[in-house]
Amino acid sequence: MRNILILILLFPAFANAAEVYRWTDTDGEVHYSDRPEEGAEVVTIEEAQTYSAPAPTTSSSSRSAGSSGADGDSSPAYSLFEIVTPEREEVLWNIGGELNVALRLTPRLQSGHTVSVFLDGEPVRKLPRGSTRAQLSDVVRGTHTLHAEVQDRAGTAVATTDPVQFTVQQTSIQNQNNPNR
Repeated sequence: MRNILILILLFPAFANAAEVYRWTDTDGEVHYSDRPEEGAEVVTIEEAQTYSAPAPTTSSSSRSAGSSGADGDSSPAYSLFEIVTPEREEVLWNIGGELNVALRLTPRLQSGHTVSVFLDGEPVRKLPRGSTRAQLSDVVRGTHTLHAEVQDRAGTAVATTDPVQFTVQQTSIQNQNNPNR
């Protein structure tokens, strides 16, 4: 075990070395070094396997879907569109099936556009004009994904929020550890 620990501690020094040598002393202990010793054998150390993640794409919290601005140009209609509540990976306890949703949209909703909220991929609510808040009913325990879309008059998505995953937990009266039993 000690030999392995020594090897692990010395390995970074060997990583850039041209050659590594291994030998066993008279007590039977194995040694590693970057300097040759009498009777040492050369150890081949493979180059370390590495991973370089691709560069992140630059985007705001909203994704544009071929939208155009109010002047008919090709710029996105909305510079920011995101879900504020619930937060990403949030755990909600005992919500009684009622989920409060809050969105942030910049600039304000354009004429003819509507906002729809989707829970687990299914449309659940169209927000009233100018509203960025909604209360969803019948949200049961479990992990859910929420996203929203701004849609034009034709129903085409012009902006979509990044999805937010959250979990609803519900205290069970059948739980033997429940203090309210």
